[in-house]
Amino acid sequence: MSQFSSTAKSSVSSAPLTNNSRTASLDASTHAKAIQLATVTLEMCATAGVGNPTVAISATHLFTTLLYQSMRWDVASPRDASADRLILSDAAFAPLLYAACADLGVAGFVDGSWRALTTADLATFGAVDSALPTTPTPGTLAIVENAVGAHGAGLSLAVGHALAARLESSARRVFCVISDAELREGQLSEALASIIEERLTNVIPVFVASALSTNDRANAVDGIEALVNRLNAMGFETISFDGHAPAQIRDAVELTADASQSTSKSSKPKALVARCIKGWGAKSLQGGSWSGRVVTGEKLATALQDLRNARIGLTNAFAIELSRPIPREKTPQNPAVSMHAALEATPDFARAMKDADMLAVYQGGRLSTRRAMSLALRALGRAHGGVSVLECDARANMVSDMFAADRALTPRFNECRSAESHMIGVACGLASAGRVAIASASARSLVRAHEQLEVAARSGVSLTVVATNSGLGAIAEGASATSTNDVAWFRAIAAQQDASGHPTGYLLQPSDAFAAYALTLAAAAHEGLTIMRLPAGEQEFLYNAETTFNLGKFEVLVEGRDLLIVTAGAMVHEVNRALDDLDKAGIDATIVDLYSLPFDEAALLDLANANGGRILVIEDNASGALASSVSDACTAAGDPFIIESMCVRTPIVSARSFDEALRIAKLSASDIVARASRLLGIDTKS
Repeated sequence: MSQFSSTAKSSVSSAPLTNNSRTASLDASTHAKAIQLATVTLEMCATAGVGNPTVAISATHLFTTLLYQSMRWDVASPRDASADRLILSDAAFAPLLYAACADLGVAGFVDGSWRALTTADLATFGAVDSALPTTPTPGTLAIVENAVGAHGAGLSLAVGHALAARLESSARRVFCVISDAELREGQLSEALASIIEERLTNVIPVFVASALSTNDRANAVDGIEALVNRLNAMGFETISFDGHAPAQIRDAVELTADASQSTSKSSKPKALVARCIKGWGAKSLQGGSWSGRVVTGEKLATALQDLRNARIGLTNAFAIELSRPIPREKTPQNPAVSMHAALEATPDFARAMKDADMLAVYQGGRLSTRRAMSLALRALGRAHGGVSVLECDARANMVSDMFAADRALTPRFNECRSAESHMIGVACGLASAGRVAIASASARSLVRAHEQLEVAARSGVSLTVVATNSGLGAIAEGASATSTNDVAWFRAIAAQQDASGHPTGYLLQPSDAFAAYALTLAAAAHEGLTIMRLPAGEQEFLYNAETTFNLGKFEVLVEGRDLLIVTAGAMVHEVNRALDDLDKAGIDATIVDLYSLPFDEAALLDLANANGGRILVIEDNASGALASSVSDACTAAGDPFIIESMCVRTPIVSARSFDEALRIAKLSASDIVARASRLLGIDTKS
């Protein structure tokens, strides 16, 4: 048998069929297609030397039923607004999805252009620059809209897609295939709770449940009965069925169709639990020792023969040829307002303050960056109907309060409790569905969602993530609320580049309300990931309506010739407080507000050279991540520079104020003057 060859297709009977015989024939055709896809999956994994084929083929009947029969979607346009979605939560199912897509002719990005995938393309599975990476990634296969992340993360993406469908009044359903290896993942529980809380009947978790875990029998707490009980207790209507019985699968999926369109408060979200066999159809692989292993050589030949033998009794000469999936009738879409037009209609900061009856506050010259962003979100939400805001933050720290309080905008706001990783997944799903997604949580808690942020960057979604209470500003709330490591984490994303050479993300640190308002709008308009890091507390206005803020740039506050001081966020104000004493010490410093990472390196190095190559970087976070970015730029340039870093060197457990924390960390204005003087060789004791 040639590589990736299909098993013989079932013939089509010319005799009229009764309902019972038609069902039997459809079942036989489903079995035949399932065996075909399982065969190709085993061959594909063997050629690539990667994959988890026994887990993949345990879902072969599910995929056959969903993709060929029950889902309403167009093979030529799988991302159409009317099309049902299939999301993988476990990358182990990827080769099975690829096999089905090649059989159906779904478009893949092959050799630099989009075309229908063929079975010959399956030989590239897992190869460099393949349309079929081991872990599904957007931009390679038309049906894949989000990168598959860690176990338990896929259902959050599905929730985001389902929320987008509800906002659009779309009939599309979102099926998320979940393996039993994910049952103890916390994010999965967060997503399930969210479905119940939001009454999302259009998202359907599909569990592929087996009696076997990775190497042995599943623990009772992860067993099928326990899973069904758990789902029922949460509030789902759980439908359990034989995952290799085509008629049972069709009936179960059909029950979700009416429920997804129900507006009744009594209608429960549905969850499907398919009782499946790992290595179905290949008896020689149906043991725990084969889970996670690629089958090659004689073992592969035996497994393929097992699949051929499985056809006996499951298929017959009167099978009905499986047709291509049936698309849902497309509904007219209202033309969306462009982001450019929305920004034109969005008032500037001064006008937004006046509209919010905050003119006296504006004239006072102080406002928190959090409050400024809240103004920006409401203004942008009113101008653009595609803006969706999510938050899981303490009410006192919310950036979404003005957005959520606006009755016209409330349907586009989602409270995600304390589920930060889930929130980022939901936001990615919303963004992939075409929404302008903005998600906010405290900087400290967002560190827990870093893996999801990496997936967002890899997916290339347009997403704005807001980290509130950053740096030492929240120290009065205790060490558990204080974030001093997040810049190092976030910089790992901002320092990378995509295939086009563009940054995979931007880290933005506004230092005042003007910057926060303008950068919020710039981030929302950016086609990619941005992370806004907002300091706690109120800040004095440093800028005005004439200042322009752009991603990848910085602002020069003061020009000098002796020393370049680079800082960002709340520390800009502390450096400003040091200005008079710097002057008294005879130091003529240039001060740069480096509000964006990455930044214009050439322009910054020009300033450094104009200041004798001496650079002092000041930041209220650990690890000197801002200084590392500047150092990398200097190293790449090859010119001689002297760089010193002032950052948080030891953990600060407790302090009653930001000023006290700065003194403990030796980052106060007096510390800045002393460090600058030493750098320039000035004796401060005389």
